[in-house]
Amino acid sequence: MSLIIIREEGKTENGFSAQLIINNQEYSITVSDPFTKEDETLLEWYFEGWLVTPMLNTETAKKAADSVNDYGLSLFEQVFKQDFALYSDYRQLKPKINEIAFEIQSKTPEFQALHWEGMKDPDLPRPFAVDCLMTRRLINPININIDIPVSPVINLLAVIARPDEDSDVGYRTISRPLVELIEQGNLRVNLDILRPGTYESLSKHLQEKGRNYYHIIHFDLHGGLMSYKQFQDGVEKSRYFYQRGYGLDDLEPYEGVKAFLFFEGENKGKAVPVEAAELTDLLTGKNIPVCILNACQSGKQIRLDKTEEIDDNKVKMGKGAGLQYSNETSLSSRLLQAGMQMVVGMSYSVTVSAAKLMMKELYGQLFNNQPITEAIRLSRLELYNNKERQAYFNEIIDLEDWLLPVVYNNQPVNFNLREMTPEETEKYYTDLEQSYRFPLPIYGFVGRDLEILKIEKSLLKHNVLLLQGMGGTGKTTLLNYLREWWTKTHYVDKIFYFGYDETAWTVEQIIFNIGQQLYDKYQFGTFQAMGDAAKLGKLIIDLRSHNHVLILDNLESVTGQPLAIQNTLDKDEQQKLKYLLKRLKGGKTKIVLGSRSDESWLKDVYTNNNIIYRYPLQGLDKE
Repeated sequence: MSLIIIREEGKTENGFSAQLIINNQEYSITVSDPFTKEDETLLEWYFEGWLVTPMLNTETAKKAADSVNDYGLSLFEQVFKQDFALYSDYRQLKPKINEIAFEIQSKTPEFQALHWEGMKDPDLPRPFAVDCLMTRRLINPININIDIPVSPVINLLAVIARPDEDSDVGYRTISRPLVELIEQGNLRVNLDILRPGTYESLSKHLQEKGRNYYHIIHFDLHGGLMSYKQFQDGVEKSRYFYQRGYGLDDLEPYEGVKAFLFFEGENKGKAVPVEAAELTDLLTGKNIPVCILNACQSGKQIRLDKTEEIDDNKVKMGKGAGLQYSNETSLSSRLLQAGMQMVVGMSYSVTVSAAKLMMKELYGQLFNNQPITEAIRLSRLELYNNKERQAYFNEIIDLEDWLLPVVYNNQPVNFNLREMTPEETEKYYTDLEQSYRFPLPIYGFVGRDLEILKIEKSLLKHNVLLLQGMGGTGKTTLLNYLREWWTKTHYVDKIFYFGYDETAWTVEQIIFNIGQQLYDKYQFGTFQAMGDAAKLGKLIIDLRSHNHVLILDNLESVTGQPLAIQNTLDKDEQQKLKYLLKRLKGGKTKIVLGSRSDESWLKDVYTNNNIIYRYPLQGLDKE
């Protein structure tokens, strides 16, 4: 692999002086931004504004799209054609374009702000970044040696936050394709999804897992460039709180704008903005090699002279990230300070359809044993070859968003993976075979992302939930799907399911069945030798102290509701079942009750502090 380095040296009146290193030769070059401020504003509108009114301004959008190509050609002319000897060295490498890697080394935000990923040779069909590896690097990085222990699997943490719930991006837009990739490829990937998507939850989860556990952390949440005035406006509109909660100090007034990622608050519509430096502090010392952000603008660098004023009305709010206009505004480059070897971000807002397409390709290639830099390049190529994006009003538009992924690389990434031992292999395939498999309906399983989000959020507030819906609404199908989804994403340790459409489960039968799954054969033998009261007491303690799920489905059969399958329980058995559920109320094991009726005889079980935890299941999600 031939490496071309473009290293910033200093500023000039019109741009920058730099060194270009190629074939072990160094050349001095000067580079200026091919865009005016007006051009950059147009590009920003193209990526972040046009999709809102896709039927309008199509000519303006075409002009913006064409400017991407013009920008790349101009950058190429400045970099490679100032010196004949330099260009000759480049031409020697040109026939093997796929074996070239570019490294952009910078020491100022302004140099980072150039769209290096757009650079294009007019004689080649595609920009360099599509066919070559292209990464960015800080000239004076903070070198933190990460001692990654040998592991037979890739441990991946997905941090998903949807503060606006049903008014937000689909809950599993990224995570569902990721889970399917792992399953279809029989890949050795351990995927954890953080629940809930709060800063407190992330902090405690990372503390619990300790250093050197995760290989990749993926942030699938919103971000924003925000001035202090905008933060105050958000507080006044009850969007944010001055007291941001666990582990976060009150925000002090600041100049310019800072970058925030928006975690979930306690209630719908409440977001907790976490500033880039705070996130960096949290991740420092966790020794996670790779961070992937499909939070928009997470790789964006803003250029602004210190003498310029900030117009709060023009600061972009939404899915972005940055630090200060007069300093570092790329969340991606800032996270390198947490000791990460590689960070992938976005230079502008990315559409949901583009994020889904890119991440599916990126992880698919990564799990297919491609180096992560090559996996990123191939995901960019996928964006380049498939430019159709979903816009508002169900319109389809073409976007040149292959330009948006920005890769910061501090040092070579090595996950230090090894083959499984025979014992690990046996356990892996045993667990895989014994895990529940959801029988996919003829027409697939779609339209329930919102319900999954709502159910999970409810169970985090109170550990008992009644899922109620008319016959035929899909309660049992959803609950069976959740059994598989929660297992694969490590929501809980074990899941116990009892459907009263199959049999009239008594408490004695439930205790026996759970005991078989919970204990090994020696523990279960001891358990069975106990008296009934002792067995019940031990099981209650074990369930209350561990993170499991107990699902009781089709409960309308228990009391013999009209049109229900008549697997009824007598009054004594009903009271025993209610006693078990009341004893489990408030514990760590989560309980989901599925029924056509409101199961009023269990109302005090799914009610807590006068709040009734009942979710009425209706039709499919709008999407």
